[in-house]
Amino acid sequence: MEEFKQLVKQYWQFGLLAIVALVLLTVVSATGNNVRGAGSSYNLAANGYSEWYQMMVDRGFKIDRWQKSFPQLTQAFAERDGITLLQVNSQLERLNLTPQQLDWVENGNTLVILGIKAPAWDVPFSADLDSERGKIRIETTRRFIPQTIEIAPSLQLPERAISRDRAGNAIVEFQLDGGRIIIATTPYLAANAYQDFRSNYDLLAELVSQDRQHILVDEYIHGYIDRSATAERKKGDVLGYLASTPLGIVLLNLVLGILVLIGQQNRRFGKVFIPKLPEIDNSTAYIQALGGVLNQANSSEFVVQNIGKAEQLSWQKKLGLGGEQLVEMQTLISAWEDRVKLPTEDLRFVLKLMSASRRLTPNELSVWLAKIQSIDRQIEKI
Repeated sequence: MEEFKQLVKQYWQFGLLAIVALVLLTVVSATGNNVRGAGSSYNLAANGYSEWYQMMVDRGFKIDRWQKSFPQLTQAFAERDGITLLQVNSQLERLNLTPQQLDWVENGNTLVILGIKAPAWDVPFSADLDSERGKIRIETTRRFIPQTIEIAPSLQLPERAISRDRAGNAIVEFQLDGGRIIIATTPYLAANAYQDFRSNYDLLAELVSQDRQHILVDEYIHGYIDRSATAERKKGDVLGYLASTPLGIVLLNLVLGILVLIGQQNRRFGKVFIPKLPEIDNSTAYIQALGGVLNQANSSEFVVQNIGKAEQLSWQKKLGLGGEQLVEMQTLISAWEDRVKLPTEDLRFVLKLMSASRRLTPNELSVWLAKIQSIDRQIEKI
């Protein structure tokens, strides 16, 4: 007996540790996903861009979410220019453009990146700066100055300040042959939290839509990946699946498996449970059998006459007309108008079909029963 108690105690301790680990894993995973989702057009939180994206859709702009890598973008639009790619960093990143990105911009495309690192200055954290769309709200002390911006080694480009103050530029545009590069110090220029600052939304809309270009919002950098291109490669490849699966999901599956194993092991120590057979309700069984017979025989008139008579007697009793004998249809309708004071269309419909000598179709019978229920609910209120 002592060994049994010790075994049970060990199982409970192990189970408690597994639950604690699961809670910690859930918290860590949720925190990581929230950080990565900042700036995503799928994110409904304050640091997301779902409201701005929906605004662009509502205004009729040609805008789509891009869920593939940048090399795949250059391949998909190899024969086209006039593409704008908007990248909203989840956190501040250094400006580090690849030769492939520079070539793509040079061919007549636009790259807009929000959330680029810059030096912090002694200026108010929250400030309203001038821009081409009026005052915009910027909440960061970081500003660009010419000495801090390097698009590429030994590449000097003319720059245009889109929004600035005495410390430097908050948003800058560079012209590279037929294309443009636009960078901003804040990743939250048009985040959901700035819905009250419509000039922020309008400015970003103008930056990405000049010449009515095709706008792509980069969701690949936020972890949203189009699996269609890699589905065949991963199909049947267990190692490939594990390699592409986030570690958190693997650990979560492992913990859940351990909990299931604990539950299975503990079952053998419990009492044998013999399920009780459901008791048969003779009345219910009789009604169901009778209903089946009537349905097979298509005897809707039997149902209408019997149910209708019982319902009408119930209504008469509640309206003060007595519940022993059926009264005239007009008498019942007049009592309804006096006591219930509601439209009589449903009541007239029910009484009219009760007096009809023809069989009802299944649809008519369903409507008739539904109107009886509606009358019951209305008469209960008096």
